[in-house]
Amino acid sequence: MRNLLIGMVVGAAAMASIAPAHAIIGGETAAGKHTWIADLGHDDNGHGCGGGLVASRWVVTAEHCLGTVAVGTPIRIGSHDRLEGGTVVAVESVHKGDYGDIGLVKLKNPVAEAPLTVGPMPVSGPIRLLGWGMDAQSSPTSPRELKQLDTEVLGQCGGDDEICVKQTVDAAACHGDSGTPAVVDGKVVAVTSRGPIGPCGGEGWTVYTAVAPHQAWIDSTIASGR
Repeated sequence: MRNLLIGMVVGAAAMASIAPAHAIIGGETAAGKHTWIADLGHDDNGHGCGGGLVASRWVVTAEHCLGTVAVGTPIRIGSHDRLEGGTVVAVESVHKGDYGDIGLVKLKNPVAEAPLTVGPMPVSGPIRLLGWGMDAQSSPTSPRELKQLDTEVLGQCGGDDEICVKQTVDAAACHGDSGTPAVVDGKVVAVTSRGPIGPCGGEGWTVYTAVAPHQAWIDSTIASGR
């Protein structure tokens, strides 16, 4: 777990010590279809990572998740059920981002599922979180079905590619949601990066890495075919 002091701009600066977030507490079973959703592997205790398909052989996730997806690791694409459905394909390679907590996973074979659409980095307003992470602090489990949580962006924080998303005791991202995308108006705007030290679900915020600031790096990495 990393520690980092961040400044959050929401009218006035605030400082807090934070560490990688790993799930959704509260929320409900995800509605609709997310053909681009990716399960990078979850244990039944809620720990694991998610991602989003950005091209037929490429998945975007948090950089700190890359250590859990070694070459040959199976990834499930396009299913809300982390145990069935969609397309399962092995990892060919992983690629750390140009900066910040973002990375790409290259798949061994292309998949037919439709990739995500990237939206602009939000600095306020509603946002929907997704994930298979821990659903409780006491005796946590990882839900089999993808969950969603509607909350709000509090502002930009930390690096110029980071946003702070509101969390409460009963509604928060937590262990197991790392790397999983968040959406605004049906477009992916960010992936889960990290949250406060200590129990998930405290009053405060979770840090998400916006995808749009990294679009040029994503495009060039995919074009290189590495």
